Amino acid sequence: MNNAVNNSEKQEIITLADNDYGIAYHPAKIDFPEYGQLKEKVQEISELFKYQVTADNISQAKKDRANLNKLKKALNDRKITIVKDVDQPVIQFKNQIKELTDDIGQTTDLINNQIREYEDHAREKREQLFKNEIKRRCEIADIDPQKIVINPKWLNKSASYAVFESELQVQIDTLVKEKEQLVENIKVVTARAKELELPYQHWVQLLETTKLSSVLEQMSDYANDIKQEAERNKKAKQEAQAKIVNHNGTAINKDTGEIVDKYEEAMLITKSTKLKLTATNTQFKQLWQAINNIGIKHERIID
Repeated sequence: MNNAVNNSEKQEIITLADNDYGIAYHPAKIDFPEYGQLKEKVQEISELFKYQVTADNISQAKKDRANLNKLKKALNDRKITIVKDVDQPVIQFKNQIKELTDDIGQTTDLINNQIREYEDHAREKREQLFKNEIKRRCEIADIDPQKIVINPKWLNKSASYAVFESELQVQIDTLVKEKEQLVENIKVVTARAKELELPYQHWVQLLETTKLSSVLEQMSDYANDIKQEAERNKKAKQEAQAKIVNHNGTAINKDTGEIVDKYEEAMLITKSTKLKLTATNTQFKQLWQAINNIGIKHERIID
C-alpha cells in the first residue's frame, strides 16, 4: 500500500504475524539545473572539432582527440560517483530484505523436508499395503504376484482404492487366462515334440516368450534340419563305403589306397538258415548299436 506522507515521501506496509511494519522512502532525485547549458556547450565543441584531418593538421587532431576523451571520461566519472552515492540506500535496503527472506527460506526448507519425508513414508506404507493385497489375491488365483504391474497412480494420496481393486482384478484375470492358455500350449508342443521325436523341454520353455504358432514352426524347421543332416550323413557314409574294397581282410580306399579299417566275419544262425556276415569293424559297431537301439534281446554264448 502506498501512502504519500508529503510530496516526496512514500510508505509501504509489511504485515507479518498480524503486525504491521512500515517502510518510508523517498524516490531518488538528482538536481541537474545546468544540464541544458552544458549540453549546448558540448554541441558547440562537437561542431568545432568536426573538421577534415589532413597532413597539415594531423598532430593537432590527435591533441584534440585526447582532450575530448578527457572530457568524456570526466563526465562519466562524475556519473559513476553520483549514482554510487544515490544507490547506497537502495543497496542497504536490498541486503536487509535478503537477510529477512533468507531466514524465512531456511525455515520453509526445513518444513519442506519434513513434509517430503512424511509423504514419502506414507507413500511407502501405502505401497506395502497394496503389495500385501496383491500377494493375497494372487495366491488365491494361483499366479505369480511379481507379474502384476503397479500403477504409480495407485500410490497417490487422493487415489481411489476402488480403482486399485478394479485395475488389479483386470490384471489377475488376464494372467489367469494366460496361464490356462499356457497349459494348453504345453500340451500341444509336447505332443508335437513326440511326433517329431524331439526333446520337449526346450520348446516348452520357449513358450514363455514366443507365440505357439512360432514355436511349432521352429520345431518343424529344426526337425527338418535334423532329417536333412541325417540324410546327408547317410549319403556321405554310403559314398565313402562305396569306395572301400576288401583286400585280404583289409579295408582300403580304392581311390587313395589308404587303409581305413579291417574286415571281420560273424555268423548269424536262424532256424532256417546260417548266414556269414563280412563287414568292417566300423560297420559291426554300427550294427551292434542298432541292435541295442531297437531293443533286440541278445546274450553271449560261450562254446
